[in-house]
Amino acid sequence: MTTPRRPREPMFNFTEKAPAYLAGLFIVIQLLVGLMPYVVRVRLDKFGVLRPLGSSGTDFLTHTTSLVGHGFLHGGWGHVIMNAGMTIIFGIALIRGAKLLSTSKGKASSATRDFFIIFFAGVIIGGIFQWGWWAATNAQLTLTGAVGASGGASALFAAGGWAIGGRQKMIQFGIGWAAINLVMVLLESFTGMNIAWPAHIGGYVAGMILAPVFVMPSSTRLSVL
Repeated sequence: MTTPRRPREPMFNFTEKAPAYLAGLFIVIQLLVGLMPYVVRVRLDKFGVLRPLGSSGTDFLTHTTSLVGHGFLHGGWGHVIMNAGMTIIFGIALIRGAKLLSTSKGKASSATRDFFIIFFAGVIIGGIFQWGWWAATNAQLTLTGAVGASGGASALFAAGGWAIGGRQKMIQFGIGWAAINLVMVLLESFTGMNIAWPAHIGGYVAGMILAPVFVMPSSTRLSVL
């Protein structure tokens, strides 16, 4: 007599698929960009890299497309992995909290839609904060730009904090996120990494504003299992 074998459990059980799909899209785009000819990459950068308002070679169309498009390009694999991880972990917490809020109101769940609303709000508001910082420092006179989903991931971070522990946890996460950004800025001269911290802060602010609208507070735990 043999004992039936138990089915193997997956290491990660992504019950909410949208965050994993979005993180996967970041990775696919990074792979494709690495394979693109230089000429194509230059054209892509024109419409996908966020640049200061009024900088040379920019117009209304490039600013409009880059305000969203910069959220899908990244500066390297470390950048991609960090944003993909934040998107999955806190996106799952957000969606679970959004589902519970819909259930409590007797409404059909639109949690996936809410997830994308908060993500894109973070990308856009983060980009606007970055423009504001550049304008305050006359950055249009220099060759600079910003890419990455960090604004959107920061918004998910804030909303995930709300879902995990309400206002208190969201504020705790925000203080921690601000401290991490401060450390990264102070270490820029040693690491060579140019951190778009205003976009991170702007994205987090967007998440703080939208989380109470879409997500039930203190309704889930920090887990991807």
